[in-house]
Amino acid sequence: MRDVIQLDVDSSLLPLWKEEWVRSRRAYLAALGYTVTDVVVRPSGYPLPWRKQAQPKKRGGFHAWIHLEVAKLLSDMEKLKLQFLLGDDVGRVWINYLRITKRNHPHWNKIFGYIVARSPQPEPCNTCKLRMLLEEIDQNVCDESKPEKS
Repeated sequence: MRDVIQLDVDSSLLPLWKEEWVRSRRAYLAALGYTVTDVVVRPSGYPLPWRKQAQPKKRGGFHAWIHLEVAKLLSDMEKLKLQFLLGDDVGRVWINYLRITKRNHPHWNKIFGYIVARSPQPEPCNTCKLRMLLEEIDQNVCDESKPEKS
């Protein structure tokens, strides 16, 4: 039987160490007694395979689907715990925890392939020098991690 752990990794650095990141997740899960059958990593914001879309809606983070071979399907809380331990976005983990415990929501484990809505930033955030520098650094890291065209 197979089950899937979904992760939202909010870092543009993943391409620099992707192989090591995948190996570390496999090793961590093996140490916990799980068998990993596949790991799929895609940039967040890129179209999901079943969506026809030419351009990504955002960049910087990644989504990962870790496929496990299990004797019985994992409970919602077991999946959520593994997502947290494997480095899922902590805000997403907290929201999903509330969806499970307070609302008993059957579709608690959403991963979005695109931005649904974005709130406008207050003016001080738009002109913040630190934010502008971090965005510039992030852009440079993303540009360096792209394969060169031949």
